[in-house]
Amino acid sequence: MPHILDRRTFFALGSAGLLRATEEITRPAISEKACPLEAISPVARDGHHGQGFLRKPPGNGPFPAILFIHGGLQTQPAKVLQNLALNEPNPCRFLAAGYVVAPITYRSRNHDPQSRVSLEDCLAAVEHLRGLPFVHKDGVIVYGCSGGGDLALEVAAATTSVRAIVPEEPASLILTGIFHARFPKKGEFLTPADSAPISENPKKYYTPEYQEITRAKLRKIRCPILIIQGDVHAINHFNAEVLIPELKSAGKTLEVKTYPGAPHCFAFAGNRRPAQALQVFQDTDAFCRRYLPVQPKSIDRSLVQETPVAAASLIGSCGCDPPWRV
Repeated sequence: MPHILDRRTFFALGSAGLLRATEEITRPAISEKACPLEAISPVARDGHHGQGFLRKPPGNGPFPAILFIHGGLQTQPAKVLQNLALNEPNPCRFLAAGYVVAPITYRSRNHDPQSRVSLEDCLAAVEHLRGLPFVHKDGVIVYGCSGGGDLALEVAAATTSVRAIVPEEPASLILTGIFHARFPKKGEFLTPADSAPISENPKKYYTPEYQEITRAKLRKIRCPILIIQGDVHAINHFNAEVLIPELKSAGKTLEVKTYPGAPHCFAFAGNRRPAQALQVFQDTDAFCRRYLPVQPKSIDRSLVQETPVAAASLIGSCGCDPPWRV
């Protein structure tokens, strides 16, 4: 029978990397009575009504907020977003720590990854959060994985309304313009797997044309960036060869944290590598606190029940198929 630590000791040891394999990783379970699930429908500039869900700490705020943008190229169903907000470890940890959490979806761009509709939906969500009376208007963080990480970068390039972004293994080959509607595909619509040749040989595809596109976007980013990544997924090769050097060359405020052996989108929901995902939460929370104008305050412990995290299968709940083999 494993020894179960109290919450304070658990997080202290976790941040120090001292947890033993026999000790359970837990997540905060917070009832809907304490923190209700609220549907939101941000309106984009073209009038499209988006879809998302929101949970807030008890009280009037103002609170910082984290917008969660799922991976892939396609719209995700409401049940995926609801599950992220209600049950997944890292969104629940941010809520317990005192953040408003808001998972959203966006219009599909699998017909053309360069379509702006997905970005417009994300920008609308940012402005929706900033307009809520209980959210600090300058306290919105954007966290996205894979295709959502690409959108986090695009959001930061398109607006100064976000305080910081956290792209997890971003599919930045979309941001560069390389992955586009005319790129060879195996089916009716483009899939992440179609982009595999780009990550296999980034320098071949990253021509002067795409360098100009990329640098023009990155010049516009004003907020700090924390890149979360493992060291096994092929998209990290492209990011190491292209994105990270370009961000550094542009003089952006950048941190990169690598978690050995972690699979794609392991931390977005937090259930695929529970111990590493817990560390990502702690690292991301610490990063955000350095830049937020209002500090999150943990919700009352009487409203939180720690429950064991069951490691997910390789098909995670992040909204993208883990074999984004690029």
